[in-house]
Amino acid sequence: FSNEGLELSMSNLQPEVTVNLDGVFWHPLSTDADMLVNRNIFPLANSVEKIQQQLDVIAKGGVPLMTFT
Repeated sequence: FSNEGLELSMSNLQPEVTVNLDGVFWHPLSTDADMLVNRNIFPLANSVEKIQQQLDVIAKGGVPLMTFT
């Protein structure tokens, strides 16, 4: 483990929509539950909308502790 580093989260990592058999994720660096946007892959538009809503919250300066699923 590193003594220094940056903890990655939705608030400091630009989304790169990632899809695998487990669902839709915020970014390919983490396909863990904390970056899970939606377990349902289809319709993909629903996940993209959830990501946009979270980006809007981040842009307003408020980053809630939220779970998408």
